[in-house]
Amino acid sequence: MANILIVDDDELFSIGLADVLESEGHRTFYAPTLAEGRKFAQSRDMDLIFLDLQLPDGFGMDMLSYLKNLSNSPEIIVITGKLEEENAEIAIRKGAWDFVKKSSTQLEMKHSCMRALEYRDKRLALEPVYREGIIGSSPALKRCLEEMASAAKSQAEVLFLGETGTGKELFASALHANSPRREKELVVVDCASMTESIAGSELFGYRRGAFTGATSDKPGLILRAHGGTLFLDEVSELPLSLQNSFLRVLESHTYRPLGQNHESCSNFRLVSASNRNLDAMAGKGKFRKDLLYRLKTVTIHIPPLRKRLDDLGQLVRHHLKNITSQSGLPNMTASPDLLELFASYRWPGNVRELVNTLKALVASAPTERVLYPSHLPRDFHARLLKSRQSDDGQTMDPGQIRQDQKPGPELLEQDWKTYCALTREESEKSYLLNLMKVCSNDIQKACRHSGLSKARLYSLLKKYNITRPSRVN
Repeated sequence: MANILIVDDDELFSIGLADVLESEGHRTFYAPTLAEGRKFAQSRDMDLIFLDLQLPDGFGMDMLSYLKNLSNSPEIIVITGKLEEENAEIAIRKGAWDFVKKSSTQLEMKHSCMRALEYRDKRLALEPVYREGIIGSSPALKRCLEEMASAAKSQAEVLFLGETGTGKELFASALHANSPRREKELVVVDCASMTESIAGSELFGYRRGAFTGATSDKPGLILRAHGGTLFLDEVSELPLSLQNSFLRVLESHTYRPLGQNHESCSNFRLVSASNRNLDAMAGKGKFRKDLLYRLKTVTIHIPPLRKRLDDLGQLVRHHLKNITSQSGLPNMTASPDLLELFASYRWPGNVRELVNTLKALVASAPTERVLYPSHLPRDFHARLLKSRQSDDGQTMDPGQIRQDQKPGPELLEQDWKTYCALTREESEKSYLLNLMKVCSNDIQKACRHSGLSKARLYSLLKKYNITRPSRVN
């Protein structure tokens, strides 16, 4: 029996769907608005949520990421009156299990529900995975580990995407360690450090006499990965001249070392990583599209540290223990004040920056047992404080009043809910006005920039009485 929440303002539809689901033994809950749906999802562990897009108090897609980030990570089935490819793509990209028409039959709804719950059962029943060095238990990190563990069982090419310092190589190592190829070698290729002149000989190897200085045979990295995994780190830096050759290797698993007149074979599995937008590079001709299609058979996005601050305490404890142990120092702990300061920082260098910060912290206070903000190097301490002050102005809650701001009489005439709604509307209208200005009233460009569907964008423009271009755009 599963807990299923239906967030939809169409009462007749919701009652009919609830009857079908309850006849299968499930427990259903009904919420006609996003606000009530959020309350249900917060107060009870939901296994599955049917989420309508057009609701009285907002756009359902806006809450999808929030629902997926709940600790129990429920499956989401998005429902709408009109099936739009743009909305379907966005919903799936944000983690929805399925996207169905409201006009679907009850049987189709039931089948989609059954498949989602079967998938959830299998996902939760995944055996423990090897994850050395991957620290944390936040929902965002758990999803990455689940995707990695699932991909490890196949032979498909995997592409890890994430900012610098998020741990892409750790995930590649974990994928290899959880795969059937774990007994063979994981060969790491740092594409960013290879010059175009030596990349070919490094990957393919060469035979004695192939060029001046080739006094003996040298096997390439592709051969070393035979039976194991070949990991192309920062694959965006792979020279364009080599991408065509490597695509052929990937398709046939045969290659020719420099100076050899016959083909060699290597049975490797390819895993790649990048901190750049490869789709944008391919669009500009800086990366081969056909190679990219092969690389991203399975794509896993690793979240930045600022998106999983729930893991911050675990990360600090783990790395402080390692740093002090390697330095022969007694174990140290971070004070609540220090953790609070860390949590206010955006960490552009992610976990790597955090580790380097902790190393500097330990070096500046080697005899201390509890570390405080005052132990930080002065320049970094100042940077943290400056960042926190900046963020205070940018991420202030809509209903929060800054200390130096006097409330006007109109504020005192409004309750909390009304004030937040009005503030949100002002922000949305300001965003839309700037969006249309930047995009020169080009609807397609505005949709690409904002991530909104055409229908949703037109709806918002109408809501705020903003001049709209013709729909032919």
